[in-house]
Amino acid sequence: MAYKRLTEFLEKLEQSDELIRIKSPVSAELEITEITDRISKLPADKNKALLFEQVEGSQFPLVVNLYGNPRRMAWAMGVDDLEELNHRLAKLIDLKLPKGLGPMMSRGKDVFDALRRIGLGPSRTNSAPVQEVVITENPDVNILPILKCWPNDGGKYITLTSVITRDPASGVRNVGMYRVQVYDGQTLGLHWQRHKGGKEHQEAGKVRKQQKVPVAIVLGGDPAGMWCGSAPLPPGIDEFLLANWLRGKPTTFVKCVTQDLEVPANAEIIIEGWFDPNEHRMEGPFGDHTGFYTPPDLFPVMHVTAITHRRDAIYPTTLVGKPPMEDLWMGKATERLFLPLMKLFMGEIVDYAMPAEGVFHNLVIVSIKKRFPGHAQKIMYGLWGLGLMMLTKAFIIVDADVNVHDTAAVTRAVLNNVNWRRDVTVVDGAVDQLDHSSIFDSYGGKIGIDATSSTEPAFMTPFPALQPLPTAEINAVVGERWREAYGTLLVALDKRQLKAKDAMHKLWAVCPDRNVVILDADVDLENLSDVAWRALGNTDWRRDMVINGDIDHYAPADSARGQIGLDATSKNADDGHPRGWPEEIFMATDVVERVNRRWSEYGLA
Repeated sequence: MAYKRLTEFLEKLEQSDELIRIKSPVSAELEITEITDRISKLPADKNKALLFEQVEGSQFPLVVNLYGNPRRMAWAMGVDDLEELNHRLAKLIDLKLPKGLGPMMSRGKDVFDALRRIGLGPSRTNSAPVQEVVITENPDVNILPILKCWPNDGGKYITLTSVITRDPASGVRNVGMYRVQVYDGQTLGLHWQRHKGGKEHQEAGKVRKQQKVPVAIVLGGDPAGMWCGSAPLPPGIDEFLLANWLRGKPTTFVKCVTQDLEVPANAEIIIEGWFDPNEHRMEGPFGDHTGFYTPPDLFPVMHVTAITHRRDAIYPTTLVGKPPMEDLWMGKATERLFLPLMKLFMGEIVDYAMPAEGVFHNLVIVSIKKRFPGHAQKIMYGLWGLGLMMLTKAFIIVDADVNVHDTAAVTRAVLNNVNWRRDVTVVDGAVDQLDHSSIFDSYGGKIGIDATSSTEPAFMTPFPALQPLPTAEINAVVGERWREAYGTLLVALDKRQLKAKDAMHKLWAVCPDRNVVILDADVDLENLSDVAWRALGNTDWRRDMVINGDIDHYAPADSARGQIGLDATSKNADDGHPRGWPEEIFMATDVVERVNRRWSEYGLA
């Protein structure tokens, strides 16, 4: 079903036991984060949306974790299961001409229905619920229950945003889900990365010497529209068109009261203002979805000119940190919805997955209908050239019969099929601006792994069985903080005693048939999800990967498959990392203890 506004969605969640009301007073500074972080990491049936009715210092209730499990995320998108998004869009863009009058009429109805959903013309109103209350005299965003999310954040942050700008040259609208730092009641920091539409509009404003570019921050509305700002649409495609198609009817807009922009009339809260493309201020640090603090950097400054809101407005927000959190399921909706578009460009793709441990851009797993040697490489290069897939640090390509959502199945494919001396492609290119492991800002080493099987005789020699591990010899090299998992030695290493790559070679001297991953000394090796998150996030694949053995990339496969070694430790200049290493996110001890004491008071026990 389509929801007209946020409260209708909340009513659906409450009726379905997917929402918990917390009536006790809570602090917007860290306390809500700690509560939400615990809930977001529970199994799906216990992971609930949270409505905080009394946030200290604000009259507005706050809702968080709206999209935090697959059921709620699907409902937000107007379906019962996220896989329906794949099927609906695949049916719409099926380019095969139907045979016969009946199928042709049915197909025509589908396309007409899609056009109706998108809206043949914009819908506008002069009287909008989001403008029931208008504040233009000394507007102050601190009336809102804005969170300080993590202890070392640079300040309070508005997170679940739809930030609206228009290209100063073409007038094309962009909607982005960008975090916004609060400097004071009327001054905000706009964090849009260099690969995003907001940045393009900033640069266009510079070229045109425009000193005041209008901007509006939309909070709330219907849940599909709220999500659409996070969708990686091609440049020039209005995100609200996607929202229209998802909900089945066009968005109704109202003109801002102080800026030349239009905003959704059914939103909860609008913050209006402008930015000067040449004015910057340090923004950050911010505890990000990578699990680390994004370091401070210069970003544009928004000057607030008005705040409008419903009389009964609810403030929506989201929290990011070490996975899994709510953004996992927001990304899963993206994954399912955009699969048909990937297939449209590369028809041999069967499915793809973005595992939680890869935090979207660090790992994408793709299954294909393989037809020839090098087919996997074709897919890697094609995806690196497709929109924001260009930022992917690691691709694993598997056969069509491998379930990309089954970690164990993908791991088996890698172990059974990959010759590390032949099946690895390393390139240099664009990476996410939040990536901390790359040697350069937004540019680093990336990898593609061909884990498909082969019917070519030259590539079919079976790998020898793994030999028993020489425990005493391994202990002599790295001590007792190691374990084996999936044919790989995981080592928690004190780098003051031994460098990571030296440890790899010493280990290969005593157990030459194992892969090696070196991690920091304090890592919990029993938590394989945490190990994978660190290995993917802390690695520049050009600098930090070693392949053991005499590398002849084009030699036929034989009994020597090579072994991969990975330095997944935190790094500094001594490790060839000149940019500095970010701090890992942890909650303050006193906040953890406070939430422990109050847990039953929240009604969550």
